[in-house]
Amino acid sequence: MAAPKRGNFDQPRKSAWNFEVYDSGLELRMMERLEADPAVRAWTKRHGISITWLDHRLQRRAYRPDFLVEYTDGALSLIEVKGPNLVDSASVQRKRQAADHWCNRRGMTYSLETIG
Repeated sequence: MAAPKRGNFDQPRKSAWNFEVYDSGLELRMMERLEADPAVRAWTKRHGISITWLDHRLQRRAYRPDFLVEYTDGALSLIEVKGPNLVDSASVQRKRQAADHWCNRRGMTYSLETIG
């Protein structure tokens, strides 16, 4: 059975919220993965981070990565989940480049995760 497209992930242990909203089955699977990972101290989708990037027409756009994750060693990371068929698209790669730069300036990491 396919995962729902959108819904609530209720009672996460590693989020400050009593639920987190997922927008795809991929995000739901990442939430489950983050909850199970002993190296993850906390995670949220409700982080409010917006990263400016330029589209193929050089128009400014705003990009909001899927997850902000804090690890038990204190490291912070932004994680974006995409299906394998979308990873190489021009827009995803432009967003990735902007997010890498944004994170590097703040001592964070950026990760584009594929869950297929």
